[in-house]
Amino acid sequence: MLLALSAPLGCGQCESAPTPTASASAKPLESVPSLVARPLLEGETIQIDGALDEPAWSRAANAGPFVNVSTGQHDPNLDAGGLAKITWDGRFLYVGFVVAERDIQGGFPDGAIDPHLWERDTTEVMIDPDGDGDNKDYYEIQVSPQNLVFDSRFDDYNLPHGGDHGPFGHEDWSAGLTSAVKVEGTLDDVSDRDRGYSVEMKIPWRAFSKAKQTPPTPGAEWRMNFYAMKENDGASWSPILGQGNFHKASRFGRVVFDTQ
Repeated sequence: MLLALSAPLGCGQCESAPTPTASASAKPLESVPSLVARPLLEGETIQIDGALDEPAWSRAANAGPFVNVSTGQHDPNLDAGGLAKITWDGRFLYVGFVVAERDIQGGFPDGAIDPHLWERDTTEVMIDPDGDGDNKDYYEIQVSPQNLVFDSRFDDYNLPHGGDHGPFGHEDWSAGLTSAVKVEGTLDDVSDRDRGYSVEMKIPWRAFSKAKQTPPTPGAEWRMNFYAMKENDGASWSPILGQGNFHKASRFGRVVFDTQ
C-alpha cells in the first residue's frame, strides 16, 4: 500500500518550518483537521511487521493525504508524501504511516540511540495529550526507514533545547514502543527508483505520563500531527502555515477517541 508521488517537501527541528497539509475538509485554511479514532474490535490484533495489511488498518482513522506544510495544499512536487492511520485499544496507541518516496535515505549506524532522523528520511508523530494546543507537556516520536527511533518529551514549545546539536527536549524519555518498517526500494542507493516505505508503531499508553488520563476516555480530544520528513523538511497532516516549526501544537490536528 504505497502512494504515487511526483517530486520536493518542509522542517522539523529548525525554528521556522513552513509547509501546510492538504486537508480533505472544506473548512478555512487556518482551521486544523480532525478525525475520530475508534478502537480495535474485540479480539482483534495488529501484528507489528510494517505491512499495515490487517483489516484493522482499513478501518483505522485516516490522517491524510499529507500536504505542503507551508501552504496546506496538495503538492505534486513533494519529495516525500503519504498518510498516517491511527487506532487503539486499552493498552496501546497504534500509528501507521504509508510514505511515498523515490530515494529513501537511511545513513545512520545500526542501533543508534536517538539519532537526528529528521536530517534524512523519517516519519514523525507529535502528541499533545491535553488537547488544548498550548505546547505544554507534549511528545515527539520518529521512526525512520531503518527502524531507528528518536523519541523525546518537551515541557514547552521546543523546550528544553540544548542548542544546534541538542539535546532536544528530554531525550532520556522513552516511548517504549514496538515498531517495524517495510521498505519498497533500496536504502541509500541513488541509482534506483524507490516506491516508498511503511511504518507501524505500537506505543503503550503508560508512556504518556503527563497525560490526564490513559487510555483516553470516550470523547477525549488529543492534539496530534503526523509528518513524512526528508532532510529537515516535510509534508504533514495539518499544515503549519509559517506559524512556527513542526512543534507548533496550536497547528496540530484534533484526534477524538471514541468507542462507536
